[in-house]
Amino acid sequence: MEKTSQLEQGLVPATFILLTLFSVVGNLLVIFVIVRSRRLRTRLNLFIVNIAVSDLLFTVLYGPVSAVSVARSGELRSHAVYVVTGVVGLLSCYESVLSAVLIAVSRCVRITKSHRYDDLFSRKRCVVVVSVSWLVAFLCTSPLLAGFGKPGFNPILLTCDYDSVASFGYIISIILRIAIICNVIIIVSYVMIYRKVKASSARVRGDRPSENRIPPMVLSQIKNMAAIYVAFNICVTPEVLVDIMTYKTGDSLRLLNLVARIVFTCNSCVNPIIYTVGNKEFRNELKTLWGHVFHGIRKQEQNPVVIISMKILDRGEQATPQSFLSNFEETRL
Repeated sequence: MEKTSQLEQGLVPATFILLTLFSVVGNLLVIFVIVRSRRLRTRLNLFIVNIAVSDLLFTVLYGPVSAVSVARSGELRSHAVYVVTGVVGLLSCYESVLSAVLIAVSRCVRITKSHRYDDLFSRKRCVVVVSVSWLVAFLCTSPLLAGFGKPGFNPILLTCDYDSVASFGYIISIILRIAIICNVIIIVSYVMIYRKVKASSARVRGDRPSENRIPPMVLSQIKNMAAIYVAFNICVTPEVLVDIMTYKTGDSLRLLNLVARIVFTCNSCVNPIIYTVGNKEFRNELKTLWGHVFHGIRKQEQNPVVIISMKILDRGEQATPQSFLSNFEETRL
């Protein structure tokens, strides 16, 4: 087990804590705004909330516990919380991958088989599918609990996940295979979407109107989801590759392992940023929430009579039936 320098004992824990704060704030905002807004409670956003929940589970446990572990040079490596943190962290990672698969498949059906979308991805079925995905994620994690690997303390990084050398068989036979299968499904789904969008654009340019023209909002959502998928792979792939290299080289690549792990942890912070930048409706709702918090604006709708009376008083008008009716129509719109 590597001993950490004083610089590492201060810098690495601070990085983990900072990433944890960004992740908690960002993902809580995503969950709160979507749940709060009636317009944002869509089937697609159910999957987004699910990713935010899995990211929260990962960072709330992994960040603080690993920060303490590195700061204290792994003195508490035999503590049970290390095993719990490692298992929950891996479970949340599996769920993030499965959620990306569900998003890609649902968008593919929405674009290529729009007439079947409401049947295949009804609200009730989406809830059931999300619940099943958590069960699948747990089943993928269970071999690690059954002794096929060593969850808990990582002797190379002094963090709380799993021993990458002792768990190499699990990484190759379970993690790598699931990652390949999920990526194939996602890539095929987005390729089918691209072909459909390209064909639809060609019909529009050829002045051949189509009843199945893809709405711009749907295209924007697809681009946003694809960006989240690409960011996930950018953050996760170095971690998997370094784990494979570590099996051959041992702890000689400690610094590279550490950088890969920090990049991996960044994924939980990136998703809220991408979703906010790419979703105009979410940004509008976020601005409204900002107004509620910092400007004392109340969300509860006031009585229309009160609003109309306030308008009349502000304008210095007399409360006549004509002014009441005109203002009532304005308020309803």
